[in-house]
Amino acid sequence: MSDFEDETKSHLSSLIGQAYRDLATICASLPISIALPAAVGQEIVLSDAIPAVRRAMILVEEQPLPEGPKDTFVAACCYWLAAVDIFTLLVVNGFHTARALSAAAVLNDADEKLKEISVWLADRWLEENDK
Repeated sequence: MSDFEDETKSHLSSLIGQAYRDLATICASLPISIALPAAVGQEIVLSDAIPAVRRAMILVEEQPLPEGPKDTFVAACCYWLAAVDIFTLLVVNGFHTARALSAAAVLNDADEKLKEISVWLADRWLEENDK
């Protein structure tokens, strides 16, 4: 395997981990906190994280939030899960540049949705604490 392939997989793995940590932070910041399994050092345990993210997608429906932020949260979860699926194919079925780029693109979409929900939560917090 080439250094490029190894570096790309390592970078994608790191991005998946960071997006998961961001998602866990957002889950903890929701009006009714949702706890996701913590990372073990810098690593996330996908066998724990994947079902937890799926469950968070269901639990968000119980949140006292407007539909827009709920939809944004669900989209972020979907994109993260899709990135994990694509990354798994990259590792199991062999490296392919198109698959690596697909994982990166989906992670970028997840990050955009995570930023969007973060801004919404921050604005809401400011409104509540500006009284």
